[in-house]
Amino acid sequence: MAFRLLLAAAAVSLVTGCATAGAPAVDPDVARGREQLVQAFDAAWVRVVASGEYYRILDRFPKERPGAARSYMVELADCLPHPDLVTFPEKPVGMFKRIIDTGEIRRGTQFNPLGKGDTAAYFSPISDALLDAMFVEIEKHYGVKLKVSEATLQLPSNETTSLVVDGRADFIDQLNATGGDTQGMRRRASRRFTCSISAVTQFIHVPEKSPLAAKLNSWEDVRANKDVRICTGPLSTQTMKSFLGDSRVQTKYIGDISNCVRAIEEGKADVIANPLNDLSIAGVPGYKRIHTLIVTGTPLWVAKEGIVCPSDGNPKTEDQCRAEEP
Repeated sequence: MAFRLLLAAAAVSLVTGCATAGAPAVDPDVARGREQLVQAFDAAWVRVVASGEYYRILDRFPKERPGAARSYMVELADCLPHPDLVTFPEKPVGMFKRIIDTGEIRRGTQFNPLGKGDTAAYFSPISDALLDAMFVEIEKHYGVKLKVSEATLQLPSNETTSLVVDGRADFIDQLNATGGDTQGMRRRASRRFTCSISAVTQFIHVPEKSPLAAKLNSWEDVRANKDVRICTGPLSTQTMKSFLGDSRVQTKYIGDISNCVRAIEEGKADVIANPLNDLSIAGVPGYKRIHTLIVTGTPLWVAKEGIVCPSDGNPKTEDQCRAEEP
């Protein structure tokens, strides 16, 4: 880990020049190039929506029930589909120029074997299809064919900020919602981010035969009943822990739907928190849903200047990031 950071620091020095006392000087083109990548993603995204391609993609998913994605994917309108107002950047510089010149873009992602019992199986393929559609728009505008290379983290590592800060990836895909934190910092403060590419609503699923089915009828009921034990997966865990507290929430990172169902059957949990509006989409009938009225949006993420994530020397712990002093 320390060796990796040493190499990353050396790479930065080649770009920025000699360091001065305090925080190192930053080449203006580094910041401009990163900002241009965000602008290009935004321009591509609004065109995917404006053209109707967004809805055609939803009509293809999930594979078990094509079109059901329209019932659980949410549009967070933080960027309206106005292509004339959201333009592609001209005169690429820095990292964005390198991407356009070479045709290679490096995506930071996380390896996760997906099966029918994983919530992510109903979202990740949609995210990939939306990203592909955005690349098509970028390719058309700049006359380039993009090749995506992967910088992949292995579970349980979640050091996604480090991926872009260290220069191993140009952007992070839809792994993190805007509202949360990673490596000790709010994501909104530690990275650049695009429009919300997709969004999901969080639901509480209660077994219909459970005594709790008559008692839990709203999000407020769930919050008020401190004895309710929540089982969830990686797409809902940070939201649930933030609103309900760590002690009430248990997280299944792999096979979260099937493992949470098993936990309820074994008396180890009471309800499931999940962004699917109907668990029967995942082949799990017999659950009543409660709409939390909480929506989480996920953008693409790009590095921000002045953020460092030094290694703590322990590969089993998550390295903490911080903003450098000016």
